[in-house]
Amino acid sequence: MDVVVTVAALAVSLMALLFTIASFWWLHARTGRLTATRPRAYAFANHVRLRLPLAFFNTGAKALIIEDLQLIVDTDPTRPPLRWEWTRALLRPGANDGFAFATPFAVQGRSTTEVIAEFGDDLGWSPLPGAEHQLRLQAVVHPDQEWVDVVAFAWWAPSTKEAMSQYIAYRNAPDADATGAQTGAHKP
Repeated sequence: MDVVVTVAALAVSLMALLFTIASFWWLHARTGRLTATRPRAYAFANHVRLRLPLAFFNTGAKALIIEDLQLIVDTDPTRPPLRWEWTRALLRPGANDGFAFATPFAVQGRSTTEVIAEFGDDLGWSPLPGAEHQLRLQAVVHPDQEWVDVVAFAWWAPSTKEAMSQYIAYRNAPDADATGAQTGAHKP
């Protein structure tokens, strides 16, 4: 009988130790993955400046460092990625909108970080007014040096050619014209 009790006590002790180690790893050492919300608004200008409010979430316990971001235009596979150029304090473009160069940032474990990232290039891109484009946000997460997909979403270009030349904020949704048909993006 003493052998059975000893074996049972040893088994319970080993299970408690394994549970403690696994719990510590889960709560303090687990590397998670990065996710982000789909932007509900944006600012755009046709000399290719696309400003997006992004909220990143780290599913793990360890902090993740975002080194770089880029946007892939899936609906135009020949187009090079839009590079992360600046970080802004405000979505709406203006004289005092918090201009800062793109700088790596951290997302603490099991928390979020909000960033207003501005993407662009000097190649020029003129999407059709009101057209829907599938965009994919990618990030380089330290220490890896590979681009990983963070979120894919539909982006609606400003609804008119005149609107595309103005650098202002829009709602990322199709417009509803008088007949109820979906036609493109609109101002908030």
